[in-house]
Amino acid sequence: MREKVADAQPRMDGGLNSISSDGVLLPNQLRKATNARLTEFGAIQKRGGTKRTAAALNGTNDVRNGFTWRQDSGTIEVLAISGATLYTSSYGTYPWTWTAQSGTLATTGTPYFARFRDTGGNDVVYIGDGGLLNKWDGTTLTTDISGTSTTKNIVVHNQRLWGCGCGTNPQSIFYSSLNNGDTLGNAGSGGGEIIVRTFGDETVIALASINTSLLIFHRQGISRLTGYGQSDITVQPEGVSSDVGTIAAGSVVPVENIAYFVSERGLYRCNESEVAPVSSQETPDPLLPLIRQLSASQFDNIRAVLNRATREVWISIPGYGVYVYHTTLNAWAGPWDTGYISPDTTALWESYDDNELPIILKGDGDSYVSITDAPAVFLDNVNSDDTGGDRYVMEARFHRLYAGDQALSKAMRWGYLEVDLRGSDQSKVEWRTGEFIGSFELPVSTASSWGGFGTIWGTGTWGGGGRTSYRIPMGGNGYYVDVSFIDSGAALPVVSSFQLEAFALGRR
Repeated sequence: MREKVADAQPRMDGGLNSISSDGVLLPNQLRKATNARLTEFGAIQKRGGTKRTAAALNGTNDVRNGFTWRQDSGTIEVLAISGATLYTSSYGTYPWTWTAQSGTLATTGTPYFARFRDTGGNDVVYIGDGGLLNKWDGTTLTTDISGTSTTKNIVVHNQRLWGCGCGTNPQSIFYSSLNNGDTLGNAGSGGGEIIVRTFGDETVIALASINTSLLIFHRQGISRLTGYGQSDITVQPEGVSSDVGTIAAGSVVPVENIAYFVSERGLYRCNESEVAPVSSQETPDPLLPLIRQLSASQFDNIRAVLNRATREVWISIPGYGVYVYHTTLNAWAGPWDTGYISPDTTALWESYDDNELPIILKGDGDSYVSITDAPAVFLDNVNSDDTGGDRYVMEARFHRLYAGDQALSKAMRWGYLEVDLRGSDQSKVEWRTGEFIGSFELPVSTASSWGGFGTIWGTGTWGGGGRTSYRIPMGGNGYYVDVSFIDSGAALPVVSSFQLEAFALGRR
């Protein structure tokens, strides 16, 4: 009687490892995690769909960036820039009403936003577009504020507005007077300029406020500035790292006391005193081989945002889709393609739903603003009237299963998949042994609750109960088997584990 051998993918929380050789993937890592996201209880789930908020803002221009802010009245307002026009809307019933505001902004490059106070003590949103500073007060767009410096990337730090990206003074950062963004870079009104030469004439790419420091990102190197606040203690910028900086201003994301950013060596994180890659020998960064294929112009189109609801940093790579880094698990998933690359994602920003819970809005190259993980939406590019939409395919390929001995041939017998299909009508398991290809269609399921206590989060349910174990009749011989769970249905299945049962045949 042949010896029975087994192998398993007991958990998925090690995330995507598309870099390492097959023999060294950890038992909880995945070779593929397309259109999937990790959950903190060890499973992997299909991502949610996207729904357009209204018709295209401007049929000939992409959405260059967006911002959401709460006005003094308590109204939450959403801003988006398409072409040279600022559009505004409030979260509401579909379709949203987007209003084009009077005033012309720059037509190229990425604009940036910062909420602050102006000369009149009003809460406003400042817009840096590479020219003189602009502001939106909820009613009027004021462009090219007199006396301000030309800036692009803007942030608020220690009661001042700060900016960088001046075309004539690329090594400089500019600051406003206390609590008055209208004075950015205006020395006669309490603002000013600091030339940052920590590492020579290194261009300043982006800024981030982290704890008591203003982090200053160069292409190669990071400086910091402290002391500008009510006390007005002047200090010179000092170096945090001379080795690594950012290639993409739109990739800098503050998360609590650290900042994530994309460098030419992948995703990094830093605080006020140190810089480190998120990549490790066991969990390599999937962005690195992609970055090496991008052009300089594509670097400026890299976007990143924090999803506070799921504790994920989303990084959009032009032409490849969105990769997701889970800040609690320190693990990856992705890419998210389909609606994230057709049309290509051009903007990602934090927002709120009508219950004031955090969500992410997406702008694209066809001038649409869409809600991601839209409630009860399991397709991409769904129109605001709930018509249309594209199915997207989730593939979770488990680590290569050797059943204990890479030199022992096996006959594949059974697979045991623990999954909640959540009503999906197109789910299957595929496997390859190197000599054999097989697949098994899972039966159409009825929607069930995933979670012992029925906890609902966004478009799906989260937890650990309600799952079903499917017995998969497998076939074929080989020294290993690659197994994938593939779903192209209009649902959000959750995969918990997979076990392989095989019979030993003999060594090489």
